[in-house]
Amino acid sequence: MSQPALRVMELRDVPAVVHMHQADLAQGFFVELGRHFLNRYYRTYLTSPAAVALIAELGGEPAGFLVGCTDARVHRRHVVHLERWRLARAGAASLLRRPDLTARFVRTRAQRYARGFRHPAPEGTAGRAGILNHVAVQRELRRSKVGSALVTGFVEIARVHGVERLSLQTETGNAAAHRFYANLGWKPQEPITDAEGKTWLPFALDL
Repeated sequence: MSQPALRVMELRDVPAVVHMHQADLAQGFFVELGRHFLNRYYRTYLTSPAAVALIAELGGEPAGFLVGCTDARVHRRHVVHLERWRLARAGAASLLRRPDLTARFVRTRAQRYARGFRHPAPEGTAGRAGILNHVAVQRELRRSKVGSALVTGFVEIARVHGVERLSLQTETGNAAAHRFYANLGWKPQEPITDAEGKTWLPFALDL
């Protein structure tokens, strides 16, 4: 099989990316908000000056994707200042149809999101840090080096932009993901617990 070819994600790729997210990353809160919200969410990676959005192709067809950022503060500020109301409207439309999801959102996330909108993170003076937010590969192509090509491409872009440290989060029970990132040089960190009580295992890579 040919080697994966990487290119920049375009607007026309968003529906396929949303489909892969729903298929491979189905446990997250964003998935429960539905396709419309995910569509709007991924568009933020096409407009942010600090975002990296990659598509891997095999035979000219999308085989996987990766989104992340080379400066977490800049990307967050972009989303808060320029995209928050579009995301809020898309999320609210989903919540209105799901009272159970609304109750969970109010209990675990509403206050934190409101604080973030009112008080964006300051620029700070610490070294530049990036985040690998999401990566997914078509299920039937997972042994075709698509995932490693995407992550390696992201790391090289981060180096070019002067990023000093990258981070990501994996599910604690996902041993395959842990091995995958460890084989690429990422180091496991102390587990963390999110607002819903779920535990994650972070990984970091110093550049």
